[in-house]
Amino acid sequence: MAKLFLLADDDLDDAELFSEAVMNLDPHVDFRHVVDGNKILNFLENQQEKMPDIIFLDINMLLVTGWECLTMIKNNEKYQHIPVIMYSTSGSSMDKQKAKKLGASGFLTKPSDFRTLVSILKKLATVEEVSLWEY
Repeated sequence: MAKLFLLADDDLDDAELFSEAVMNLDPHVDFRHVVDGNKILNFLENQQEKMPDIIFLDINMLLVTGWECLTMIKNNEKYQHIPVIMYSTSGSSMDKQKAKKLGASGFLTKPSDFRTLVSILKKLATVEEVSLWEY
């Protein structure tokens, strides 16, 4: 069965790079992109078929930040089981600690190298339990 990666990121260049990286993975990985936290919550609420296997949340989004969205996902019994990885240009230890405290499964600093991103996503596409604190 295909895995579904869902990205919430208002930076369209970063989202395009992420999409291209996913296309370099196993053809059984599907990808959806939304531009803010409100849209990710709408996506989850209206998803009739398959829920995402992993949600990637940019921290700094307009309207609803990644932090707010993470909190809403983890406080909702229907979605709290979905692994969430905070996906940000920030690599600060404070942000990583906050992500862990709020229930994120990992923290991924946006790689500047395309091959690195493909490699990380490939690992995530093949694991059973998502944990990504080292990137």
